[in-house]
Amino acid sequence: MIFLVITWPLVLGLGRDVPGDFGDSLLNMWILAWDAEHLPRLLTGAMSWAQFWNANIFHPSPLALAFSEHLFGQALQILPVYWLTGNIILCYNLLFVSTFVLSALGAYLLVHDLTGDRRAAFIAGLVYGFLPYRIASVPHLQVMSSQWMPFALWGLNRFVAGASGASGVAGAGSYRALALGTAALVMQNWSCGYYLLYFAPFAPLFVIHRMWAAKKLADPRIWSGLIGAAIVTLALTLPFLLPYASAQQLFGFERPFGEVVQFSANVWSYVTASENLWLFGQALRYYPHGEGETFLGFVPWILAALAIANLLLTGDSARGLTPPLWRRALIWLLAVAVATQSIGVVSAVIFGGFDINVLGVPIRARSPQRLIWQFVVAAVLLLAFSPRTRLVAARAARSPIVFFAIATVLAVWLSLGPRPKAGDALMSGFGLYGVLYDYLPGFNGVRVPARYAMLAGLFLAVLAGYGVAALVRLKPDATSTSNNVASGLSRTLATAVAALLILIEGAAIPMEMNRTWAQGEATPPARVYPASQAPPVYASVAALPAGSAITEFPFGDAAWEIRYVYYAAAHWQPITNGYSGGFPPDYQARVARLQNVAANPEASWQSLVDSGSTHVVLHSNAFAVPADAEVIRTWLTAHDAKLLEQFPDGDTLFALP
Repeated sequence: MIFLVITWPLVLGLGRDVPGDFGDSLLNMWILAWDAEHLPRLLTGAMSWAQFWNANIFHPSPLALAFSEHLFGQALQILPVYWLTGNIILCYNLLFVSTFVLSALGAYLLVHDLTGDRRAAFIAGLVYGFLPYRIASVPHLQVMSSQWMPFALWGLNRFVAGASGASGVAGAGSYRALALGTAALVMQNWSCGYYLLYFAPFAPLFVIHRMWAAKKLADPRIWSGLIGAAIVTLALTLPFLLPYASAQQLFGFERPFGEVVQFSANVWSYVTASENLWLFGQALRYYPHGEGETFLGFVPWILAALAIANLLLTGDSARGLTPPLWRRALIWLLAVAVATQSIGVVSAVIFGGFDINVLGVPIRARSPQRLIWQFVVAAVLLLAFSPRTRLVAARAARSPIVFFAIATVLAVWLSLGPRPKAGDALMSGFGLYGVLYDYLPGFNGVRVPARYAMLAGLFLAVLAGYGVAALVRLKPDATSTSNNVASGLSRTLATAVAALLILIEGAAIPMEMNRTWAQGEATPPARVYPASQAPPVYASVAALPAGSAITEFPFGDAAWEIRYVYYAAAHWQPITNGYSGGFPPDYQARVARLQNVAANPEASWQSLVDSGSTHVVLHSNAFAVPADAEVIRTWLTAHDAKLLEQFPDGDTLFALP
C-alpha cells in the first residue's frame, strides 16, 4: 500500500486526474489509445504493420507514431481495461502506479536471489521503486517504465545459477527463468527506446560476470540458452526499430550535438532534486535545468558504501596472513597510492580533475592517462607484495557488489553526456557518451543522456540491498544472550529507519496533479476528459466520412496542439496538427503560414489546401486575443469554407470547398 501514499491523492481520481502536467502525459495517452484501439485490427490482418505506424497526427506525413515512443509494451498491459472502459486516463494512471509497484517488486526479487535476505531485498525494492528521480520524471511515462530491467536481470541470474541447481533452480526451472528474463527484456525494449539502448550492454555484462564468478564460462548449455534468448529478443525488437530507421531516413531526424549536451545530467544534478519532493524539493536546487534533477537519495549511497566496505574488510580467507613489519609498511603505502590514484582517475575522467595544495605541496590530478598508469602500477605492486590483497581482490572481483559498483559509476558517467559539466563550467574529463553518439547507431536519435540516472538508481538499489545484508549479518557477542537480543533489535531498528528515510527522501505528498501550461494563446482548460466526455465538436468530427482530414485553430501553439493530439483519440480522423518528440518539415512549414494567416492570406490558404484538409475546427475561446479568432473565421469564409456546426463552448466546424 506504500504506492498509494507516495502517489496520493491520485487514487481519489484514477479516472479523471493526471499526475504532473498536461504535457507529454497527454501525448503518451494518445499513443496508448492509438495502440490499444488498433491492435485488434493489426492482429486480425485488417491493418498492415506499415499502416499501424501511420498514426492520425501530422497528416499527411507518414510514420507519425515513430516520432516518439511507441509504448507497445504499456499498451499490452492496459488492453483489458481499455476495452472494458474506453477511459484512457484510467489506463494511464494504472500504468503510472504500476511503475512504482513493479519496479519495487523486480528489485526485491533480484536482490533476494542474489543475497538470500528478505530484509535486504525489501530495502532494495524501496530504493528502486521510490527513487526521488522518479518524481522528476512524472510526466514521462516511458522513463517511469523502467520496471522490466530488474526482472530481466533476475531471470538471467537464476538461469546461470540453475546450471548447477543453485538458488533452488534446476533443469526446466532454469529455462523457465530464462524465458521470464527474456520476456522482461523484450517488454523493456517495447516500453522505452532509451532503455533499449542504455540497458543493452549491461544485461550481457551482468550475465558474463555471473558465469565467470560461478566458473561456468565454458558451459555450452548456458551459452546455447543465452544465444537462443538473444535471437528471440532481437527478433521481437527489430520490427519496432525499422520504422524509426525509416523515419530517420525520410525526415532526417537526428538530435543535434548541442541538444544532447543540453539534456545531459550535470555533476551537480545528483544533488539537485525535483522541486515537488516533500523533504529536499526546496533545499537541493543546486543546478536545476531540463532533465537535470537526477537526485537518487542519500541513504542508498550510504548503504552502498557499507556494502563495499564490508566486502573489502571481511573474509575468513585472508586471516592469518601477517607479513613482516617492513612489508606491512610498504603495503600500507601502496594501498594509499592505489586509493589516491583511483580518486584521481575518477575525478579526472568525470569531473576534470583537481589542483590542491597539501602542507605546501601542490597536488595536481588532471591527466586521466597518467593517473590510470599510476593506478595500474600501484595496484600491481600492491597485489605482488600483499597475499591478503590478492585473496581479497580475487574474492571481491567475483562478487556482484563489484559489478554493480562499476555499473553505477558507468551509468552516472554516461548520464553526464558527451561534454561533462559541473555547474556552468565545462570539465576537462572524457565524455564517454560522446563515443556512443558518434559511433553507435541509434544514439544520435535520442537526446537525454540524463536518463541513464534510472539505470544508476537500479544498480545503486542492488548495492543498498547488499549494505543492509551486511548490516543484518553482523555477528553479535556469542557470550551474552542479552547482547544478542539487543544487537538483533538494533539491526532491525536500523533497517526500519533506513526504509523510512528512503521513503521520506522520495516522497512528493501530495503529488502534483493536472498542471496546465500555456504558450502564446489562452491557457487551456484545467481538465482533460476521456473520449466519451470529449468536447462536443469531436463527436461531429468522428461522424465525418472516411477520407476527411482536420486542421484545428489556433495552429502551432504547443499547449493547444497537444490537446488536439490527445482528443484525436476521440474521433480517429487524421489531423494536420501534431505534437511529438519530432516534427516533420511539412508541419513546420504549415506552422509558419497558419500561425498568422493575415500576414499572407493566399499563401496560408494554399498551405491549408496542400495539407489535404477537408475540414477546420475553430476553437474561438483558445485565442488570447478574441479578434484573432474572427480573423480566422473571416479568412475561411472568404475562401468559401462552409460553416457546418457551431457549439456552445465556442467551437466551430467548417467544411472546406
